[in-house]
Amino acid sequence: MRYRYTPLPTAVRLENVQIIPQKFNNCGPANLSINLAYYGLDDSQLDIASVIRPTYEDRNVSPWEMIDYVNNQTPLRAQTFSGGDLTTLKQLLAAGFPVIIEKGLIPSEWEGWMGHYLTLVGYDDAQQQFFTFDTFLGPWDSSGQEETYDFIETYWQHFNYTFLLVYPPEQEALVQEIVGDDLLDPLTMWRETAVKAKNDIEANPENAFAWFNLGTSLTRLGKLTNDASYYTNAAAAFDQARTLGLPWRMLWYQFQPYEAYLANGRATDVLILTQATLDSGGGQFVEETWLYRGRAYQQQGDPVRAAADYRRALELKPGWPEAQETLDSLD
Repeated sequence: MRYRYTPLPTAVRLENVQIIPQKFNNCGPANLSINLAYYGLDDSQLDIASVIRPTYEDRNVSPWEMIDYVNNQTPLRAQTFSGGDLTTLKQLLAAGFPVIIEKGLIPSEWEGWMGHYLTLVGYDDAQQQFFTFDTFLGPWDSSGQEETYDFIETYWQHFNYTFLLVYPPEQEALVQEIVGDDLLDPLTMWRETAVKAKNDIEANPENAFAWFNLGTSLTRLGKLTNDASYYTNAAAAFDQARTLGLPWRMLWYQFQPYEAYLANGRATDVLILTQATLDSGGGQFVEETWLYRGRAYQQQGDPVRAAADYRRALELKPGWPEAQETLDSLD
């Protein structure tokens, strides 16, 4: 059963949260530094980046990398979830927890769409808005930026309603009560997230992000269950998302299309997509692109090219277990 405030406060604003401007492509480490500082830790965004983003040109830090940093490098704990909703965000804020969400961002027409992390520090039901800290856009006086519930939900959908939570270990029971059993169990979480995506598709069948979210959720279910039908349906959902049109940076941040296509023997599609990313002006610094291109070459029976790509992934992220284990499997 979920923890509920009775009633949930109509407005909350957390104190003692200080914004910092991010360095180049460093929104993940910057937001994580903000959240660690809230709990009294002084890990700077550069300290964090040196561990989870050692290549300066790297365009992406994934949620799991941020979670691993907190759980392995600090006395605090962190978890990430997908399929969240606005009520859960407000409950966490009311309990005193800042929340990081992963979302889309269009800072200007010429810059176009990109992925971004945003820290929520409060909300106001009367104004229908969250108080946010945006490490890319500011403002820099820690007054926060006001974003409507509709705005947050729209751009949060671009990343499957994913959120990250940092908290002291002694508050884990409270976190679990608030988050609830549906999100704590991975199988249930991805099933519910798939349902959420289907509901979004029903509301707007032309929404490419909703189709992408469905593909992501089904791919996750395929990995958890080893049920090939999930991968089949995931690939079909990704095909539809691509037909409708996705931002050209989409695969800098989310990689489940590669997994779904490889599970369906579609290595050629993965080679086409990874090459487009490598040619995209920055995508060549996303280590996951090299990993999945290597897997596509391996599936096609080309271990030499596969090994070269795995080594490039390890150059971008030294010691990355997934790339090292895949490279070692060729021996």
